[in-house]
Amino acid sequence: MFSFGKPNALLGIDISSTAVKLVELRKKGKSYKVESYAVAPLPEGASNEDRLTESEPVAEAIKKAVKNSRTKLKRCALAIPASMVITKQLTLPASLPEADLDAQIRLEAEQYIPYPIEDVNLDYEILGVSPNSSEILDVLLVATRSENVDVRVAAAEMAGLSVELVDVESHVLEKVMNELVDDTFANDLIAVVDYGAVMTNISIFQKGVLVFSQEQAFGGKQLTSEIMQRFGLTWHDAGLAKKEGNLPENYIPEVLEPFKDRMTEQLNRFLQLFYASGQYGYIDKILLAGGCSLIPGIDEQIQTELGIKTAIINPFVNCSLGSKVNPQRFTSDIPALSHAAGLSLRGIS
Repeated sequence: MFSFGKPNALLGIDISSTAVKLVELRKKGKSYKVESYAVAPLPEGASNEDRLTESEPVAEAIKKAVKNSRTKLKRCALAIPASMVITKQLTLPASLPEADLDAQIRLEAEQYIPYPIEDVNLDYEILGVSPNSSEILDVLLVATRSENVDVRVAAAEMAGLSVELVDVESHVLEKVMNELVDDTFANDLIAVVDYGAVMTNISIFQKGVLVFSQEQAFGGKQLTSEIMQRFGLTWHDAGLAKKEGNLPENYIPEVLEPFKDRMTEQLNRFLQLFYASGQYGYIDKILLAGGCSLIPGIDEQIQTELGIKTAIINPFVNCSLGSKVNPQRFTSDIPALSHAAGLSLRGIS
């Protein structure tokens, strides 16, 4: 159930490994308005890294997010993590009749998908005639195992929502970069680094087009685990103490600072892998996203150690806020809302 269409007025529902994030955007002239938003935690055990283990607890979190947001919309868009998706640019004869296109693409897809085609959800987008030859048609194929889509759709439907489309997180972020983030085209290469709870992802854009994406198992849960072990706390109390900052004095030098060093090292490894391809130049700007991007001083540390201008991502800098949105709470959640915002954008023509 992928879709490249653009239905109107959608809730963007981003289901991560630890929370459900909801954003409702509306177009207001040439700018956007955040009509509603909410973040609801997933119960422990509802996911295994990026894989959802069952729909019911996810549905409860979605219900809570919808209720807290006070939205009236019931139509939504979801996304699949890029690590669960196979994307491939196909080249087909431009002379191929339109009536034969779907069958030919599905035939081509079987060469690249390591699962039975009946167990896969796939879609495609016609990119147009190849710049290298007028006789070649470029087609973007997107596919994932049906179970990855089904568990998310089932959760949303259990929560009383109608799922209009399912996108890919990397494509969603590309839309955000092009429509919401300032200065996307001012620099040739911009790296968006999402430090999530269990995974860290880097997406690199050249003039608004995604040119590199990589993911690694590293995230905020590692910091929570270290707090739990070092200070003898339960998982819940360790997470709460991390958020509120009420930990012993040795927490910062002995736990937090080494974790920040690992965050910087992880990003540097990503960049070295990107540079090793030799296809592009050096990164001009780094934008940090995800919960760990709010760790005090991490943006300054990365900028100093890597020598690249670094900032926290803010897709809403030119957006107004609706009366349902608590400005203070919203501001603290901004780094985690990019995917939800991009999904809501899919409903705006």
